[in-house]
Amino acid sequence: MPFTVSDFQDLLEILQQHPEWRARLLETLLGEEFLALPQQMHSLIQAQQRTEEQLAALTAEVRQLAEAQRRTGQQVEELAEAQKRLTEEFATYRVQTDQAIRELAEAQRRTHEEFVAYRSSTDLRLDELSREFKAYRESTDRRLNEISRELKNLSARVGMTLEEEAEDMVWWVLKEKGYRFSEARQAVVFDGELDVVLIGETPDGESITVLVESKTRLGRREVHAWAQRVRSEGFRKRLGKAGLHPPYIPYFFAMRADPVAVEEVKRAGIGLVTPRGEIVEGTLVIR
Repeated sequence: MPFTVSDFQDLLEILQQHPEWRARLLETLLGEEFLALPQQMHSLIQAQQRTEEQLAALTAEVRQLAEAQRRTGQQVEELAEAQKRLTEEFATYRVQTDQAIRELAEAQRRTHEEFVAYRSSTDLRLDELSREFKAYRESTDRRLNEISRELKNLSARVGMTLEEEAEDMVWWVLKEKGYRFSEARQAVVFDGELDVVLIGETPDGESITVLVESKTRLGRREVHAWAQRVRSEGFRKRLGKAGLHPPYIPYFFAMRADPVAVEEVKRAGIGLVTPRGEIVEGTLVIR
C-alpha cells in the first residue's frame, strides 16, 4: 500500500499527540549520536564561555604583569640612576679623601720634622740647664759649707759670750747677797754638760757650788729639763767625779725668759738671772 501525503499529515498529528513516539521515531531515524548533538553543543558553549572567561582573566593577568614589568623597569632605571649618582659621589669622595690623606701625611711629616727640631733644641737647652744647675749647686754647696762654718764659729762665739755673761751676772748677783766665790768654771762635766760653775761660800760660811745653765731664750721645756737633770743621781755622780761637791744651788741665766717659764722657775725653786738682774731667787738646795 502506497504512503500518501494525507497519511504523512496524519502521522505528524499523531506524533504531535504522542511526544514519546516522536522521540522514538527521531532516535530510529537519526541515531543516538545525532540526538546527543544538542547536549554536546551546549557543553561546547559552556566550555567556550569558560575559555573566554579564563582568557579574559589571563589577559588581565598579562596586563598586570605588563604593568608590573613596566614598574620594575622603571625601578631598575631609577636604581641604575641612583647607582650612577652613588658611583659619581663615591668617586668625588674618594678624590677628596685621597687629597685629605695626602694633606694629613704632609702635616704629619712637617709635625715630625718640627718635633725633631724642637726635641733637639730642648735637649741642648736641658744639657745647658743641667750644666748650669750643676755649677749652681756646686757653688751653693760651697756657700752653704762656708755659712755652716761661719754659723758654727758664730755659735761658739755667742756661746762663750753668753757663758761669760752668765758667770759675771750670777757672780755679781750672789756677791751682792754676801756670797763669796773662790773659783769659776765654764763648760764643765763631760764636754760642756754644765755651762758655768761658781765655787764658794754662803754668807754663813757654808761651802756651796752654784750650777748655772745659760739660755738665749728660756722656755718651759728648758726649765723642766734643767730641773730633772739637777735632781738626777747620775748627774750628781758626774759632778762629784768632776770635783764639784754638794750642796748645789741651781740657777738659770737667760737673755730673755718667757712668762710661763718664769712661773715654772718659781715653782721649781731654781734661781733666774737676766741682764737686768735677779728675777727669781734660787731657793732649791740639793745636798
